[in-house]
Amino acid sequence: MIAAPLDAAALTALLGRAVRARLTPADRRAFHGRRVLITGAGGSIGSELARTIAECGPQRIGLLDHSEYHLVQIEREVRARWPEVDVVACLADVTREAHIQKAFRRVDPDAVYHAAACKHVTVAEREVAVAADVNIIGTAIVAQAAADAGTRFVLISSDKAAAPESVMGATKRLAELVTLSRASARFRPVVVRFGNVLGSSGSVVEVMRGCIHAGRPIPITDPDATRYFMTAGEAVALVVRADRIATSAETFWLDMGEPVRVGDLADRVIEMEQAAGHTSPGVSIIGLGPGEKRHEQLEDPCLVFRRATDPRLWCADQQAVDRVEIDRMLLRLRRAVRQADDAAALGVITTSVAGFRPSAAARHGATWPSTRRAPRDGRAA
Repeated sequence: MIAAPLDAAALTALLGRAVRARLTPADRRAFHGRRVLITGAGGSIGSELARTIAECGPQRIGLLDHSEYHLVQIEREVRARWPEVDVVACLADVTREAHIQKAFRRVDPDAVYHAAACKHVTVAEREVAVAADVNIIGTAIVAQAAADAGTRFVLISSDKAAAPESVMGATKRLAELVTLSRASARFRPVVVRFGNVLGSSGSVVEVMRGCIHAGRPIPITDPDATRYFMTAGEAVALVVRADRIATSAETFWLDMGEPVRVGDLADRVIEMEQAAGHTSPGVSIIGLGPGEKRHEQLEDPCLVFRRATDPRLWCADQQAVDRVEIDRMLLRLRRAVRQADDAAALGVITTSVAGFRPSAAARHGATWPSTRRAPRDGRAA
């Protein structure tokens, strides 16, 4: 059973604070009559970006996603609610350069918001080459297309890129470096980090609500684990704001308030669903999965952050990124990805991200084909 979307009151109750960020009139005017391309437009952040920007009166909005279903859903919604906006829907894969070049020709964007990504930690731990392909190589392809076109470019990153302990976090950190390495006098890319989006597709709140509705115990990794949460609307408003105030290739993180204890979040979800007439089946402690941190962090030993001109944002004093080293990394990574070689991809990521040490599960998953026993009769397993 699919739970109904959360309204503003429910989001406030789950966050334990008021929903804060909103676009200003000046933010809205910045999009009027412009052309914008959004990758991952069918996802939680991408679709919220689409709604927010469409409301600002752009000339054209390009919606790009590899999921036919999610692309059709957001295309229908934007066309119905904002019929005056020229909508260009692109069924495309960010890891295929020809797809991206075609999308750029069709949309001719002034700005690109790159939200397409493999975002689930547990999936990336066991599918290293795929996560690297989407998060790193896909970012390189879209960022290069934006650089060639001289458009604004914003990478949607993650708090998991700070001192990463997961494959997902490490790939997002490399995506950040790839993005910044493309900076030039003509091209000013921006990186924006934030944490978990409350109620997004596949999020912990969606899982909790689904379990309650199905009568199953809620799986909790660790009641005392903490996570940063914000609404999709808050995230999008601050992403747009970061793009508007950036003066050079910069990395921002969004002020997400105090972290939320997972056990407290579960209690709030249970209370909300009980008020709606659902019976709570209780919780089940399952422990942290491979690559998962007990406490997410926004601080990063590789970066020094300071308050931006907008008090809701922090900005990093970013060191120069070596374009030559990044391109060498991409060359090695492309070879690994072409062969679906998880071990080789993991090796490239590990040597390229300072301080990253892959989990035992990621290392084991990356090497399992070479250790698997072949059938005695020589047939494929």
